[in-house]
Amino acid sequence: MAELIENTFALSAHLLKKDLRKARRKEPVEGYLNFSYHGKPSVLDYSTEYENEDAYLIVSFNAEPQRILLSEHELTFGTRTYLICKCGYRTNALYLNKGIFACRKCHNLQYESNTSNRNSKHGKFLYQHHKIIKIMNMRESMGRIFYKSQYSKRFKRWLKLCNQAGLTDEIKDANDLITAINSQKQ
Repeated sequence: MAELIENTFALSAHLLKKDLRKARRKEPVEGYLNFSYHGKPSVLDYSTEYENEDAYLIVSFNAEPQRILLSEHELTFGTRTYLICKCGYRTNALYLNKGIFACRKCHNLQYESNTSNRNSKHGKFLYQHHKIIKIMNMRESMGRIFYKSQYSKRFKRWLKLCNQAGLTDEIKDANDLITAINSQKQ
């Protein structure tokens, strides 16, 4: 059976956002990340290295350092940095498995929601259950829900997901709260 993405540590562009911004400007970058690997606290050291026009992220974890090529992509609102796997795949996250960072295809990782048959009764239940857990974890990690006395875009997106999952109590509570706030203003 293939391992699950949810159970592996992901080195993502989001985790290194500020340092990757420095790397785009060819500034020196050094740092470390604390994380849990197989239930044990672990540390990942990283730095950048520049060779010709290429930038590399050098990561050290329990073995010799691994070089990860960085790629930039221009967007209308700025620049995004991607991590290049050893197979050449450009991705936002590389996963740690057997001490090596690689893309999910190289490590043959699957999402937990894809491991059950959604057409069976048992599979439908598991799929809905995982979906609800994911939605609740999303809400737990959310900071503020208000912006200028209105719900934030992120919270509105969360409410839309709740509606799709059939979580009507959360939607009703959110509507009651905003009604109470608006009635206090008047």
